[in-house]
Amino acid sequence: MSTSLGYQINRNPLAQSFYIEEPSGIFLTKVDLFFKSRDTTSPVCLQIRPMYNGMPSTSEIVPQSIVYVNGSNVNISDDVTAATSFEFEEPVYLRGLQDYAFIVITNSNDYRIY
Repeated sequence: MSTSLGYQINRNPLAQSFYIEEPSGIFLTKVDLFFKSRDTTSPVCLQIRPMYNGMPSTSEIVPQSIVYVNGSNVNISDDVTAATSFEFEEPVYLRGLQDYAFIVITNSNDYRIY
C-alpha cells in the first residue's frame, strides 16, 4: 500500500533537495550521511530522485542510484563526526542546472539522522 506521494506505508522517507550548478552535469560516486542512532537489524536505503515542482518525483529514480546499507554498518555519533558512506556501484550522472533530492528510507523508527 502506498501514500498519495507514492511511498510505501510504514517506510519513513526523508528527503533533501540539492541543485547541480555545473552546466555540464556531474558524476556522483557516493553520499555521506551522519546518524545519531540506528537499528542494527534493519537496513537503510538511499535513492536519488529528480525534483518536479519543488517535490521529489514519486515514480522516477535516477538509474543506478539506489544503495542499501545494513544497519550494523551504519556509523553513529553524538557529535556528527562519523559518516556513513552510501557508495554507488558506478558513478551516477546528474544533469546540470537541475534539482535533485536524495531520499533516505527505512522500515525502522530507530534511525535518527543529522
